[in-house]
Amino acid sequence: MLGRTVSRSLSLCSFVGTLFVGVACSTAGSGDGESSSETDAEASAGSEAEASSSNGASSEGSEGESGSGGDGDGDGDGDGDGAPDAAGLFISRADLERARERIASSDPLWTQQANLVEGRADGALNLVADPFHMDDVTTIEFGWCGGSDDVDNTLAEATGKFEDESDDMRTLALQFALSGDASYGDKSVELMLAWAEQQSIVNLYDLNIDFQAGTMDGQTDDGFCGARPWNFALDTMWQTYGLINVADAYLLLTRNGYELSPEDDAALRDWISRLVAAVDSSFHAWTKWADAHPSSGSFERYRSDNHLSWAMAGTLAGAAALGDEELAAYVLEGGSWSHPQGGAYANPSSIRAVVDLAIEADGRIYEERILRDPPIGYSFFHLWAMMLIAREAEVHFEGTDAVWAYAGADGGGLEQAYDRYLGYIDGSKTSPEPSQEGDLSSYAWLYEASLSRWGKSSHRDLLESVGRNTWINQSIGAVPLLIGED
Repeated sequence: MLGRTVSRSLSLCSFVGTLFVGVACSTAGSGDGESSSETDAEASAGSEAEASSSNGASSEGSEGESGSGGDGDGDGDGDGDGAPDAAGLFISRADLERARERIASSDPLWTQQANLVEGRADGALNLVADPFHMDDVTTIEFGWCGGSDDVDNTLAEATGKFEDESDDMRTLALQFALSGDASYGDKSVELMLAWAEQQSIVNLYDLNIDFQAGTMDGQTDDGFCGARPWNFALDTMWQTYGLINVADAYLLLTRNGYELSPEDDAALRDWISRLVAAVDSSFHAWTKWADAHPSSGSFERYRSDNHLSWAMAGTLAGAAALGDEELAAYVLEGGSWSHPQGGAYANPSSIRAVVDLAIEADGRIYEERILRDPPIGYSFFHLWAMMLIAREAEVHFEGTDAVWAYAGADGGGLEQAYDRYLGYIDGSKTSPEPSQEGDLSSYAWLYEASLSRWGKSSHRDLLESVGRNTWINQSIGAVPLLIGED
């Protein structure tokens, strides 16, 4: 990824420049258990991964075998019924057809977006899979306080490599869905199968984690930059970026005519299942610690933080790919789901519970209220995750109103949040900590989703003023082409 990283003691902003311009400011909010050596362990240089966006011209690249079998709808049961209207994780059949029509038009925006998808996919045709792999993943360290190297041995590398290559997998699958060219689908499957076979997935249950005590095997007590601090448990869920992308890739392929052999389909579904379990193990580090410490000063954070929404965005993506209604209810309603190692657990922090706690009546999001560094950038980052869940639910599960229209006890919900934060992009509002904020216009792309939901002219005006040719690495990809309104 092009760019530079600017880190502060409690925050990270990743600035993406040159060909792709834009920024999504993020930090690794970690938390502190009562047994933790840190009283307010926050942010890492890279935890919450480099939440990058891209605006601009297409990327360059070149070059590019076919599958067989499978049920073609992504639910794996052989009957082809799936979610009948879904063509991908975030798009319906109608959305895909509209995207194809846009590409066939001469509109400059859609030409730019088509070139962006094809250029990135062509570049990925030459990619040699490089899965994160350790012979003994239980020796993995945290890794966000030092530089990276060519040795796979840290959580920072595990999440970063997965994010980067899963973006390519999803991009190739998207180009297949748009064009019907099997060479793109073949390459996507090749990369996914390599990762499915070789990836060392970080599941906290393999480290004998004690959620109540806030401890695990190998934990160090020398602060945030220790080899394996408690933050390791809280940030393991950043494997969610890769989970979102591979779930989308699987759906873009199987819902659009790519035929996987039964063996390959089983391998990919098993991989996605293992990723869900890994991300959920970190979600448990938040929720089960809070379950055990309701009187702690950190309890509110463990029930309201953006990590919860991001973990559930990945978990719901896995539910969509696997056709798992019970897992979906776990995210959307707080139902019970049986973790393969942790057993049955009723989710106390469903997306509805998080919306209730994290969004106030006037739309203010938790991260702004507690003045996270940066408060508005963090609020947009949390809104991003909640939007993904809303879109996944709309396409695959309970319909449009499952999350989009949900409001907490005080009436606060996604619509109020979208309306509030628009002003921080158009300049009509000022951050309570302006010196901490990056370029907030990089979050304008989020209004593609809100415009498609509510059709507000103010949201359209914002997009037109900032520019719409955007690519998001960690989710969706070609945002306006796929979910934007004309």
